[in-house]
Amino acid sequence: MKQTDFAKTLTRYLSQYLPGQRNVSMNTIKSYRDTFKQLLMFCDTQLNISPEYLTLNKIKTETIQNFLLWLEKSKEISINTRNQRLAAIHSFYRYVQSENPEIMFECQKILCIPFKKREIKPIDYLSQESLKLLFEQPDTDTTKGRRDLTMMVLLYDTGARVQELIDLKVCNIRLSKPATVLLTGKGNKKRYVPIIGKTSDLLKNYLEENHLLDNGKQNHPLFYNSGRHPFTRPGITYILEKNLKKAKELNPEILFPDKLNPHMMRHTKAMHLLEAGVNLIYIRVFLGHVNVTTTELYAKANSDMKRKALESAYIEVVTEDVPPWSEDKDLLNWLQSFCK
Repeated sequence: MKQTDFAKTLTRYLSQYLPGQRNVSMNTIKSYRDTFKQLLMFCDTQLNISPEYLTLNKIKTETIQNFLLWLEKSKEISINTRNQRLAAIHSFYRYVQSENPEIMFECQKILCIPFKKREIKPIDYLSQESLKLLFEQPDTDTTKGRRDLTMMVLLYDTGARVQELIDLKVCNIRLSKPATVLLTGKGNKKRYVPIIGKTSDLLKNYLEENHLLDNGKQNHPLFYNSGRHPFTRPGITYILEKNLKKAKELNPEILFPDKLNPHMMRHTKAMHLLEAGVNLIYIRVFLGHVNVTTTELYAKANSDMKRKALESAYIEVVTEDVPPWSEDKDLLNWLQSFCK
């Protein structure tokens, strides 16, 4: 059977253009791939067009709009996920219009499909007190407990994204002064993050206990499960949730978030740096944000800092010789006669 133009273009886009010309990460390619898997499923189940018969001319602007609506209703995806799927489609059709200029008009119509405005939710994070209690929960008398504590502390102290932590290899750790961790972020951008004090000691003990400093272990995953495979996102989330539950049970008087995911640890580090007076520019570099406007969200979310800023700028305008309003006879008489 002859290969369709859609199949050829999509194959080149995923296997050549994205990794070769855009140099995007494998996680991004997988995310884009998943978008088109869902699009193929939509065309097959809803439009009765099998993948082997799908051509570029059969995908119109209305097709993409109906696909996004189908995702929201039948798959119950969030607005964020919907916008991510649309971003992948936009990227593909920017490529398509250069490869197939004869359908440029339809490509541009698809590129004009807008992203949905989403509600910006408050940033959830742990207070310093609740974070300290969380770190007290792993059983450090066991190997797994010491591993879990080291992993949680490193996740917080480096402000790493969960995938950055998963991708860490032994060779990315430098224990000699100045001790650092080499993180690989979005777009394969690398950054060095310092590790100091107890975090460095925990990491050194963990590496020695698990014989990860031996020769030939440089490319071994830093944190791994019982099968010696790198942790997954659900695996790390499970460890955080397990210790959060224990902390809640032992300290019911302390305010904890309802749930705890790895990204919340990153939020927590950013908020604590902000509370310590660290400049937003340095926090941006530390977190690996491309734009400082992303980092500014933490400043907007910090209600305590807002209160302190208002207090520092507040001017006392009420003098001591002004009587309480209830004792101001002239004011009372004026109010009584006002509506007569």
